[in-house]
This record gives sequence, C-alpha cells and structure tokens, in this order.
Amino acid sequence: EPKNYDEFAMFFDKVCEDYHHGGGKVHTTNWSLSGVEGLPEDGQLDLQKIGLTDELSMRVRVGRNLTAFPLPGLMTKADRINFENTMLKAFDVLKANPDYGGNVFSMTPTADWKEVTGQDENPNLITPEKYQELVDAHVMFKDMAADPYLASAGIASDWPCGRGCYQSSDGGFIIWFGEEDQLRIMCMAKGFVLNSVFDRLENALKAVEAIEGIEFATSGKYGYVTSCPSNLGTGMRASVHVKVPNLTSDGTDTQAKAAAKPLGLSVRGTGGEHTPIGADGTIDLSPSNRLFITEAEIVTKLYNGIKLLLEKEAAAGAAEPAEAKSEEPADTSAKLAELKAAAEKALAANPDNLCAKNLLDAEVAAWMATLSPAKLDELALCAKSGLDNVDSGLGCYAVDPKNYDEFAMFFDKVCEDYHHGGGKVHTTNWSLSGVEGLPEDGQLDLQKIGL
Repeated sequence: EPKNYDEFAMFFDKVCEDYHHGGGKVHTTNWSLSGVEGLPEDGQLDLQKIGLTDELSMRVRVGRNLTAFPLPGLMTKADRINFENTMLKAFDVLKANPDYGGNVFSMTPTADWKEVTGQDENPNLITPEKYQELVDAHVMFKDMAADPYLASAGIASDWPCGRGCYQSSDGGFIIWFGEEDQLRIMCMAKGFVLNSVFDRLENALKAVEAIEGIEFATSGKYGYVTSCPSNLGTGMRASVHVKVPNLTSDGTDTQAKAAAKPLGLSVRGTGGEHTPIGADGTIDLSPSNRLFITEAEIVTKLYNGIKLLLEKEAAAGAAEPAEAKSEEPADTSAKLAELKAAAEKALAANPDNLCAKNLLDAEVAAWMATLSPAKLDELALCAKSGLDNVDSGLGCYAVDPKNYDEFAMFFDKVCEDYHHGGGKVHTTNWSLSGVEGLPEDGQLDLQKIGL
C-alpha cells in the first residue's frame, strides 16, 4: 500500500537509511535545471560539447502509482483490470494530442476483461506474436511471472491480466502499465541533447496527472511512492548507451564499473540489469541515486558523469600499448585464494569487519582478478591489518595516497559502509558563512546555551 512507508516507518525508515543513506533528509521534487551545480551556461546538456560524435540512445523513465489502488503486490485480478480500464481515459487524451497520438497494447485476456468490466471484448488485446515483437523491440516488458523476486512479492500475480503498454506514434514515449509499479513512464530518443527526453517526460507527466481520476501516490518524507524502496523519491532512471572499448577490453564491465562507481554512476548491460555489454564495448550508464536528489540533478549528473567517464576511457587507452594488451596476464590465483580464505575467516569471527566483508564482495572479487601481481600485493598490504586483527571494525589502511583512486572498487565500498556518503564528493570549507544553525552574530558561544 502507498501508506506502508508511513504506517511501517519503524521498518522502512531503517531499510531506506541502509540503502539510500539519507541521514534523516526529506526528499524534494524539482525538475527545474536553473541553478543546478554543473549545468553548462546555456542550460543545454549537449553531449557533442564533450566530444561525442555518434548519436546516443537516451532514455529517461519514472515509476508512478495511483492513490486509488493498492500497490501491485496487493492488487487483485479485478484491481489490475480496473486499473487498466482507468488508464484508458488517460491514454485516450494522449492519443488525441498530436504531440503523442499512438496506440495501446493490452495483454489482458478477453474472458478476464469481460468478467471484471462487463465488456464483451478487450479493445486493445494483442496476439502472443505481437507481444513478442514488442518485447524484442524493447517496447514491452518481459514475462513477470518468470521473475522469482516479483512472484514472491505478489507483484507478478494474475499474469498477464492488467498488463500492457501505450506507445506514442513516433515511438519515443512509452507507458508500461501493470509492471513492478503500476506505471513506468519513459521517453527515449537517439541524439545528443539530454534536455530533449527530460523535458518531454516532464511535460508528459503533467499531461497525464492533469486528467481527472489520475493522482500519483506520494510520501511526505520519500517523494513519489514505488513498490521497491530503491526507486523512491524521483522514481527516475536516466540512462545512455555509450561505447567504452578500452574500459571493456577484457570483455566484461568490471573496469567500467570501477571507473563509474566513484562518479555516482551505475553500469548495466545494453539489455538492462543482469545482461551482457555490447560486443563493441557499449554499456548502459545511469546515475545511481533516486532519492534525496532532484530530477534536475539526476540528468545533470548523468551529463557530467559521461564526460568524466570518457576521460577515464581515454586514459585507459593511453595507459596500455597494444603489445601490452596482447600479453598473457600473470597468474594471481594463489594470492586471490589466500586473500579470500583470510577474509572468510575474519568475517566469520567478526561480521562487522568492513575490510573482510568488501574483499568478499562479488564485484570486488572480479576486479581483484584483473590486478597485476604487484598491485594485488599492494592491496593485500592495505587489507593486512583487518585480516590479521579480526576484531577490527574498519580494518584497512591505505599505503599510498593514490590507493583511494587506484583501488576505488574496494575503498569506495568500505567508505560507503562506514561514512554512508551515497555517492557524494567531499568539499572543504572552513567558512561559517551561511552554515545552517549558526547564531546570527556568528559566534558559537557556549555561555549562550547556559554553560
């Protein structure tokens, strides 16, 4: 239920803090790019300005749920079909708008449609062949009943009733209905200017919510309500497909993830989560944060993140001459096994040992396997204290100032577990001017508070 985040705040607040590291913040919604840090002077997030010459696949999507229905995990078959029927009014408004037009594609069987609505036919029902065509074109979502996580949560129940999508005439605006959230609303385009898909999505959301009977569920603390707490707040994922052949030269996304994570970016395969990268080194890149960040900040962060990642891509290409790339990698399996055994022993003795915990992280383990023997020995030296002294809480010491960059895959996870930065970049500022809670005269005089 949308109100679960308030009713079960004792539980969900702790889950959200562990995941989002909000530190008691309240989410705010803001689509305006005005004043956003890192925005180019002309306000245009044009990827040609940062050196890209080939158009990118750009996509921005949000998750939304209506106040009039339970969230998908608690919806009955009748709820799902009535929800679809409710949304048809919104789709009719969009279809009548020349900026959108388009069609609705429904998977609800006619017998179920008639049982719930009393109408003899589902006017938008598609064939199994058309459904597969839409899935292959990345217009429609895949069979949810095959997802064990969604099935356990009740979200995939009653498949395929109440499921389908709307697509605009130009193909660039899509609304999924009946997925993990009641609505997944997205804009996509090939091009360079991120503003184009961002602005279109904002305008489309306004058009949808202006329709009578459509009210999106929100939380005073967490913004837009979603089934999964990971999507709370903006519910937004802004992504591009970008080629990084140097960072994926080993055929995996391990180096790309290591480069992207300190920038607050997530890397996926081109087909989404748990899918492979493109054969040409194309990855799906998006900002990691959804909550306690504004919509405008997300899309600006993506723009600047692409710029910084491309700098790392260029550096990776310059760092390795062709002959070095063709050499057989040294065998570090014995050292890796030694570190794994030591970390397992330390973690078994002390589950709070952050060094041991993160050495055993799957991403870190895959990245460690790409290190040279010398660098692996250096990482082992960083971890030695925590592995020798299993009662340690943090358990690692940098031995070189550049370790925090070179070994970012490891140290970023340790620092996140300890400091809960949520992808933030630290800034230094000794000036008290403008600091929240500062007395008007700027004097932190303890006599004023009774001492």
